[in-house]
Amino acid sequence: MSATHPALALASMLLVQMLASTTFVAASVLAPAVAPTLGIAPERIGLYAGLGYLAAMISGLRSGAWVARLGAMRLTQLGLAGCAGGALLAGLGSPQTLLAAAALIGVGYGVCNPTAAAVLSQHAPAGARGLFFSVKQTGVPLGVALAGLTMPAGLALLGWRATAVAVAVACVALALLLQPAVARLEPPRAPHGSGSAPGQGALALLQRVWRSPVLRPLSLASLSYALTQQVYVTFIVSMLNLTLGWTLAAAAGLLALSQGVSALARITFGSVGDRWVPPGWVLVGLGAAMAGSCLGLAAASAGTLSAALVGAAALACAGTAMGWNGVFYGALTQLVPRSEVAGISGAAQFFTFGGGMLGPLLFGEAVRAGAGYPLAWVVVALIPATAAAALARALLNARRTPPA
Repeated sequence: MSATHPALALASMLLVQMLASTTFVAASVLAPAVAPTLGIAPERIGLYAGLGYLAAMISGLRSGAWVARLGAMRLTQLGLAGCAGGALLAGLGSPQTLLAAAALIGVGYGVCNPTAAAVLSQHAPAGARGLFFSVKQTGVPLGVALAGLTMPAGLALLGWRATAVAVAVACVALALLLQPAVARLEPPRAPHGSGSAPGQGALALLQRVWRSPVLRPLSLASLSYALTQQVYVTFIVSMLNLTLGWTLAAAAGLLALSQGVSALARITFGSVGDRWVPPGWVLVGLGAAMAGSCLGLAAASAGTLSAALVGAAALACAGTAMGWNGVFYGALTQLVPRSEVAGISGAAQFFTFGGGMLGPLLFGEAVRAGAGYPLAWVVVALIPATAAAALARALLNARRTPPA
């Protein structure tokens, strides 16, 4: 058995996730200030985010084959290079290059989870995988928090185009810094590759996930939860700034604070899934809790709550709608052989990122069409509630069904 390097693996994958998330969400933080200067309504940021997630769905689905061909660590470096190229394109500032930037950043972002799944399933201790994946997934809220803190400052000090270039430089720098760790962290590849089972292409992997009585509801829950998460990340700053009259700095500051809360929540829920409650049931509880928090945001967006209660609703939504990811990947690795983790993770992520794509797009268009934030948040609340109920039924049925 090859040597493992759990601390190095976790630190590397955490940094990659954090910087990729910062790059992906930067446009959402800057949208209220930058979009009008380009002749674009701020609500159209949903189209940008949706295109990014569509690209991430496709690249994630292909990640199993790419891992088999290139290795997980090399693919991680290429993903960072894609994020850098997208940030440079965004800095050009035309609507056309912004869409191309969203697609390229999405391609880079989409490989992060499958490659990390391959690396961490090799290096994480067997009894702490849920915790390791949850800590790694704190890179998402930490990256969003970093965007919330640095993007307004960059806008004020450098201008948004130079800020985009600085993000690109950071991505390239991290890709180069990973070079010494490549040989130590690269998982051994089976004869058919570590990314997928022999003979399984992208369509076969999707079919396998869909036909599984547990993987299907688990993946659909991830779709619903990701939809909720990305609606929150994409629109909370615009809602607070444009609807409730908060300053951009205050709204982005709350976004940053909420990500710190969600980072702690991810670690807590990952530990709970490792030690006390099966991760599937942790996901069920989180779905119900995020539905309740979305109803709180509906009341907040109606202008009926004090600023303190608005902040509390936002923090509750961050802790639940952004606290599930590590538990999800931990549960997934328990159900899949190690040699197939990258491929199955990419297939399951296809559904996850489908939610990330649809949520901002539909929510933004609904707000633009006149539904308003309160009604839109109520509709969003129904989605994770329904998914949690379906997952609970599947888990109960699996418990009743004797093993084959």
